Amino acid sequence: MFPWMFPWPDLNKWPLSGNVTQDISPITSWFSPQLEVNFAGNRQLEGSVVADVASYGKQLGIVSEALLEVAHGEKGSAVEKLEALVKQIEAVKQQHKHALGSQVKAGLEELKQKDPDLLKQLLREYADPVKSP
Repeated sequence: MFPWMFPWPDLNKWPLSGNVTQDISPITSWFSPQLEVNFAGNRQLEGSVVADVASYGKQLGIVSEALLEVAHGEKGSAVEKLEALVKQIEAVKQQHKHALGSQVKAGLEELKQKDPDLLKQLLREYADPVKSP
């Protein structure tokens, strides 16, 4: 078939522009105050747990189910789910600790190249655990 005879085979696209459909996410906070979620601990760690393991509601649901099982003298699937959840959260914590260690090491290497005297001063400060800030 001749493509120039049917210039608009897909009504969602205009010629030479690609796909013209888009996701609309309106900004609805122009006249209302911004709400900020306060995290009790490390914001990045908690964000990773919520994004990768389970939302707060899901965590609360698992804890509630396990608590009810224990209250009724049972140890069933809900307690096992809670134990699995705790293991997953601990794995995320370990990943964040490892990442923090890598960031600190990279920062120290950069400081070693740029200002070795400052690096020595910082190492002396943190070598004595009593005087560390």
